[in-house]
Amino acid sequence: MKNPTVLLVDDEPWFAEALRLSLEAEGFECIIQTDMTSALQFLRSNNVSVVVTDIMMPPGRDYEHIDSAETGFHFVKLLKQEWPRLPVVCLSVVGDHRKIADLRREGVSYLRKGEVPLETAVARIKAVASIY
Repeated sequence: MKNPTVLLVDDEPWFAEALRLSLEAEGFECIIQTDMTSALQFLRSNNVSVVVTDIMMPPGRDYEHIDSAETGFHFVKLLKQEWPRLPVVCLSVVGDHRKIADLRREGVSYLRKGEVPLETAVARIKAVASIY
């Protein structure tokens, strides 16, 4: 049986790399993409157990009209349309409580980057990956 695959979508290499190392130590296969376009391209041709995404990141060449401060919200909306059962964990510094509540209503787990310990993020990702 193949290890579950986690797609990490984050343009901050230090954070994505730390998360990748921790998840791989737990038996996950991790793929890192740094923008929305490349993440969607990967998803359309690969099976993924969970997507872990930032909010503020480059949209990539297919979505240049999107403000990088809002990219993750657009990304989550597309994920929920194309892969409604795919678990999504959002790790971001965004603190807008209304937008966070909207994400949670969509079934997205939201963790605040910089406030949540790495171990907590890994535990949440493991938990949501097991339901897919």
